[in-house]
Amino acid sequence: MRAMVMRSFGGPDVLQLEDVATPRAELGEVLVRVGAVEVSRTRDAGTRSGRHPFSQQVHLPHILGGDFAGVVESVGPGVDETLVGKRVGVTSGIFCGKCDACLSGSQHECLTQEMIGIHRWGSYAEFVRVPIGNLHELPANVGMIEAAAMAATGSIALMQLREARLNAGDKVIVTGVTGALASVLAMLAPAFGVQAIGLSRRVAQTAVSLNATVLDSSRVDLAQAIVDACGGERPNAAIDNVSSPEMFDQYFPVLRNGARIIVSGAIGTPDLPVLRVPAQPMYTRSISLIGIRTADYSAIREFWGLVRDGFRLPHDILHEQPLETAATAHRRLADGTATGHTILRVSPTEL
Repeated sequence: MRAMVMRSFGGPDVLQLEDVATPRAELGEVLVRVGAVEVSRTRDAGTRSGRHPFSQQVHLPHILGGDFAGVVESVGPGVDETLVGKRVGVTSGIFCGKCDACLSGSQHECLTQEMIGIHRWGSYAEFVRVPIGNLHELPANVGMIEAAAMAATGSIALMQLREARLNAGDKVIVTGVTGALASVLAMLAPAFGVQAIGLSRRVAQTAVSLNATVLDSSRVDLAQAIVDACGGERPNAAIDNVSSPEMFDQYFPVLRNGARIIVSGAIGTPDLPVLRVPAQPMYTRSISLIGIRTADYSAIREFWGLVRDGFRLPHDILHEQPLETAATAHRRLADGTATGHTILRVSPTEL
């Protein structure tokens, strides 16, 4: 099979197209023909560098690529053969199912969680073997490109909104709103009656379809601008997928008492950010800082239920390019020119 293989850590050029052996589905698994895969700043570009914490868990040679969309090609022992031919979205997290966290329904806290594209070969390839629990059947009118984007970001965005404990009429700050995860957050928030206030250094590149208030995160009066965008009120929460210390310093003082700050995707670059969290106002204003690394099964099921009920992503935030250009995609993530979702088309035709 064709795959983008990395035999060393380093810059984008370590990704090389090669022919490698096609994997075989094992017990409880299926083999999926990959249609499209989203390029992740954290899991893919960060890991490739060799300087990211994920890099330490990779054994070379390696194939990157996590959440994706495709078609079930074959099944392993003990798996229903009627799955063959099903169009599916595939999530990358693999939970042990045995630890206290998994048994209590908090799979996102699993002590031995694995990820497709880190602990096993990923989806920058024509075929990937995955556990059947990671499959989510796609509606007929959802294509591979959109499905890959939703698989990569939908359930974690929903998990973040849930952990922020927002109610209808609440207001939430969403940092890096022109990025992949934050753009889905901006699309999901109105479905729950929540107003999203997006922050970005690239306001001019904001997709019109986001239909959200977006503020320039570099403006000196950002704190007051946030309050003004909230109609004079203070935001109920912040979902921070950038963790820029400068941005945090601006939005933290204007959060409402009892606000929750949800952090995910904050380790997207090897140069890990450090937030200047003031302990005294955290205490006196009852503000919570919560890290969410992935979604649990409940959030994953709920999100794909929303997709079946009609939730869709606008096409102007989906940017498709062929698998062979993976290195170029990584460069654009690194230099900050990529917006929305960068999707690698693996199969040349729609499956």
